[in-house]
Amino acid sequence: MTGGKKVLRFLLRLLGALVSVVLLALVAVSLILAKPQEERAEAPAATPSLSASPAVQAESERDLPRLIGSFPAPVMSFMSGSGMVFVSGTSADAAVDGGFGRIVTLFWQTPEGEPMTLRSIWPASALSLLEDGFHFMAETGPVLFGSASVRMENDDAVRFHVATDKGLYAVLLPRSLSGQAVDLCRSLQLFTVDPQD
Repeated sequence: MTGGKKVLRFLLRLLGALVSVVLLALVAVSLILAKPQEERAEAPAATPSLSASPAVQAESERDLPRLIGSFPAPVMSFMSGSGMVFVSGTSADAAVDGGFGRIVTLFWQTPEGEPMTLRSIWPASALSLLEDGFHFMAETGPVLFGSASVRMENDDAVRFHVATDKGLYAVLLPRSLSGQAVDLCRSLQLFTVDPQD
């Protein structure tokens, strides 16, 4: 009887070893046949333009598509229905290391007549195109396009800025509006224009 148990144990061990070998072979075959995920190619960093482009002016909201179309990245602006009043806008080149960057500046007012300035800057690395004279604050600014913005202040104004993979975006407002910044920034969006339009 003990000899039969030994044979049975031997056969069970042999069967277990065979099942393990078959499972390992199946795993190896499935790994060989599976296509590895292609790594996403990182977009090359935007480099400044080597030549300047003509400036573009916007005197009304109807002119915004032309102004937005002159910019090589999405432009930050208020959504329609936000209650903000458009004043004017410009799109112009500025010298940066290695060539020319571009700045779209949009001037808006709150319904009460308080001024706000929105700046979209390309390339995103052109921090030198932000105004001087501001100092960092300990608290972060409101969320802009999925990221907490950097809050900076001077004696008269508050600036929030954030960089995305496409551009650098800055909101300037008087210190009197700093308590409403989160609500005001909720109506900001990035806009592009289809070149075929």
